[in-house]
Amino acid sequence: MNTVYPSSLAMRAAAVCACLFAGQAMSGTMPFPSHLPACHSFIDADTTCRLPVKSGDFASLAGWEALGHAAHGGEGGKTYVSLSYGASIQQPVYAMFYKWNGAAYALRFRVRAESSDTEVDASLYMSDSVGRNATYIGSVKTVATPGAWRVVELMAKGVQVPPPAHVLISISHGGGDSAVQVTDVTLVESSQAEVVDLR
Repeated sequence: MNTVYPSSLAMRAAAVCACLFAGQAMSGTMPFPSHLPACHSFIDADTTCRLPVKSGDFASLAGWEALGHAAHGGEGGKTYVSLSYGASIQQPVYAMFYKWNGAAYALRFRVRAESSDTEVDASLYMSDSVGRNATYIGSVKTVATPGAWRVVELMAKGVQVPPPAHVLISISHGGGDSAVQVTDVTLVESSQAEVVDLR
């Protein structure tokens, strides 16, 4: 692949076949792929790149559809969306490599609970441009805790759907008494049925 890794970070990047973890997910502390190129129509087909998630840092809620009570917030220069019990946010993101059989996707975001441990659910679907006619490709459940931000990761293999294909991101409050804060949502796409492990 033509992925370029930053020389300032002592990382070994391993490409892992998505078929080994299709539908799997994990929570962890992997760095966000800010060094990857943005996906665009002229990019090489074998490049791993960042898809154009709108307002992934939640400086605003533009681009996101909120179901239930979702509030915009900020602290110490960091902005986020706060989800109350039963609330969710979703956004369809254009899939550049949907024509390739076996394109893979890696969703990463940060979460924390406002006052007590709370479940967070995230799912990926292939969909149309408005997030309908969705086909499930993977999900993860994790627990957000108060205090430090936790990184959540979801890796899934895509499926072919009619154009214009999109990847629908859905993040929801999965249960608990506390509101959940979400920020730094990124979505990475690879046309080679691989997702890059940045550890």
